[in-house]
Amino acid sequence: MTAKDFTHDDTIAAIATPAGQGGIAVIRISGGDSLGVLGHIFKTSAGKSAADMDSHRLYHGRVIDYASGGTLDMALAVVMKSPRSYTGEDTAEIHSHGGYLLPGKILELCFKNGARPARPGEFTLRAFLNGRMDLAQAEAVADLVSAETTECLRVAEQQLEGALSSIINGFQNSVLEALAEVEARVDFPEEDIDPLIKERIFESVAALIEEISKLISTFDEGRVLKHGVYTAIIGKPNVGKSSILNRLVMKDRAIVSPHPGTTRDFIEEAISVGGIPIRLIDTAGLRSARDEVEHAGVEMTRKKAREAELIIAVFDGSCELDEDDSKVMGDIDRSKTVIVINKSDLVQRLSSEDLAFVRGVKQVVKTSAKTGAGIEDLKMALQETVLGSERSSEGAKFVISELRHKRALERTSESLKGFLSALQAEQSPEFLAFDLRHALDSLGEITGETTTEEILGRIFSKFCVGK
Repeated sequence: MTAKDFTHDDTIAAIATPAGQGGIAVIRISGGDSLGVLGHIFKTSAGKSAADMDSHRLYHGRVIDYASGGTLDMALAVVMKSPRSYTGEDTAEIHSHGGYLLPGKILELCFKNGARPARPGEFTLRAFLNGRMDLAQAEAVADLVSAETTECLRVAEQQLEGALSSIINGFQNSVLEALAEVEARVDFPEEDIDPLIKERIFESVAALIEEISKLISTFDEGRVLKHGVYTAIIGKPNVGKSSILNRLVMKDRAIVSPHPGTTRDFIEEAISVGGIPIRLIDTAGLRSARDEVEHAGVEMTRKKAREAELIIAVFDGSCELDEDDSKVMGDIDRSKTVIVINKSDLVQRLSSEDLAFVRGVKQVVKTSAKTGAGIEDLKMALQETVLGSERSSEGAKFVISELRHKRALERTSESLKGFLSALQAEQSPEFLAFDLRHALDSLGEITGETTTEEILGRIFSKFCVGK
């Protein structure tokens, strides 16, 4: 986005619902001439003009193309007058029948009558610029739309409701209290800060640094909840990798055959395990390749395993270990690996002790993809490998999931640590105030109080059109 993208004195329009067949489509209009645009294309059944429509009330009527004189659709319309709207501006919505063609034709009418196409995320950008929400809440809108699990949804809802903003405001108030004490002495630099006040400030800022550190420590979990975990299922041919995948996704997604080497390409599926989005990749079997195609598949499997954030290494419990089994582990990161001894419904010739050579792996699970035994244990092992046995997000505790939030908090912490060092060194109040103001600026980046247009452009360009 450029500087002109942050002006919001014109009227924009976009389809706010997904393209395609559906019962309803929503065409959203926002800006100073929203009611005028609506009035040119919509006529209520009661004969009211758009300017006379009551705010926040749905009206039945017709969408009309006055140029041709034809009725496009029987629809509902609502106006939401400033400032009580999503964007804080006069806003109108037409709730038409869905489909590919009709909503697009209604949107074209909006453009012909004074609106311009909305850019990605521009409605939410205007909500931020008009003070309807802060930047952290605006980011939560995108997270809410893209949430893949109930846990992702919970975190996004908390942030949209202002949970993170409230925490940041608390941090800012603590910094401001220390800054007020320091700046009270700027005009009298020859007077030292009272020892009791100095001790109180030190303890308060030290406690604040600890609170910030706790919030930063939730980032890894938050990132996993938001983006999911890229997980490769590896093993030699015919150990049941595809069957494990089918059991985890609870449908026949991969072809299962008693003949080794059935899987030649990669199959990807997403599941939720304890609120964590797990992106599963079923890979080709690892063994000495018999032809060029299989060799390419084996090499790609090794590449996928190296790139994966989590690995499910599958072994056949009904067979003793062989050379191909030894190759499975290769050079993968064993700390992020869950070993599965599959085919537990058959006579067992492989035990956990036989896999003692695989050092560094904490989770070993026995399963039967045929009967489903052990699949829930596997899910629990995946969850614990990703997040540990205790989850910081349990209950009402908030987690951060944005890298920019984490970095802003880290900068805040460094500034506050610099302040404590300067306070102990009895530096002048001007130097002390500088560190505290820098901490405030860093916190302000999270809520948007001190954010640049470049950062805003980067954030809102990720939104879909119509949101």
